[in-house]
Amino acid sequence: MQSKPELLVFSIYLMGGGASFHRNMISNRPDDFFDIKCIFLNPLHWTAKRSDDVVLDINNIVFDFSEEPIDDVSSRLEKLISERAGVVITNFDTELATLNTYKRRKKAVFFICQDDAYIYLAKKYNHIIDVIITHNIAVYEEICKLLPNRKKDIHFIQHGVTVQNFERKHNSENKLRLLFLARHVKLKGIYDLPKIDDELRKRNIDVEWFILGDGEEKENFINEVKSKDNFSFLVPKNTEDLIEVLKTTDVYVLPSSLDGLPVSLLESMSVGCVPVVYSFSEGIKKVITDDIGFVVEKGDVIAMADQIEFLSKDRNELKKRSISCSAKISQEFDVKKQSELYFSLYKNYKKLKKNRFINLKYLVKKYFNYKFVYMAYDFINK
Repeated sequence: MQSKPELLVFSIYLMGGGASFHRNMISNRPDDFFDIKCIFLNPLHWTAKRSDDVVLDINNIVFDFSEEPIDDVSSRLEKLISERAGVVITNFDTELATLNTYKRRKKAVFFICQDDAYIYLAKKYNHIIDVIITHNIAVYEEICKLLPNRKKDIHFIQHGVTVQNFERKHNSENKLRLLFLARHVKLKGIYDLPKIDDELRKRNIDVEWFILGDGEEKENFINEVKSKDNFSFLVPKNTEDLIEVLKTTDVYVLPSSLDGLPVSLLESMSVGCVPVVYSFSEGIKKVITDDIGFVVEKGDVIAMADQIEFLSKDRNELKKRSISCSAKISQEFDVKKQSELYFSLYKNYKKLKKNRFINLKYLVKKYFNYKFVYMAYDFINK
């Protein structure tokens, strides 16, 4: 007989911040209140880089699926979702569509809305989602506007990273070491990096670039910068190796056009790496304040170069902002504290779960030709 409730976490079997977020939360959970199971979605039709640091065992399963009808995917995926009481942590259309068809009455459905691109799912599956969590304040505010009647079910909880006990040796005179840490895809702005470098060269600002991570555009990007002698590519084996590399860099550069709260940003700030990023979300300005780093308009490589030049020429400012970065993480983004907030909410699943005896929207969609069904639905709504 199972004595503990189940926490079923859907994550993605791809390299990126989404998988890192769930891994960090679980690794730093405050207690063993839940039996935890993770299902890693592996879309075989995507060419993206798969995660290298997922440990597969009885509680960590990879679910493969291809470009096929969602009903076919759901009919296979639902077999992995138990009837046990507890929580389902969702992120994507795949598992939400499955739960929409195959109900799990004893489980509360929590939806993690990572960034603006996922907001539509909150509306689409509003009728089955019990709790919505965002870690970007702008995303939180947008969902509250979208679903004003659900405001008490929408929560803003920032995630976190490990606080590093590290005293940085500040770079007072050597060329700046610039860091890019994100999936190597166009959305993350990787092809803006050589443009920024070209602008810095025009100003006689010498820098070194350290390109970390992997992704489907990696080979193309390496070819793009092959004529440059200041680009180095690294793929750390694990988080510990990554942190050691981050300790040697000065400025975190992210010309991304869409993000929520990147784990890589918090990890770099934890060791005093000063961020210079595009304004991929209004919410990021609440994290990267004026004393921390710089947020410039999307696509403005000149403004990126301006801020990097400023930090290169004023090393006292670089040092002050570096110290502020580390302090910010320690004060607001300690993963142990943030994980406790998440799990406190998860543990309250019985009270947070809605009593839905029938899915009217599903019935109307299925039986839309039956006039009395539509009339009944319209009457109840009014």
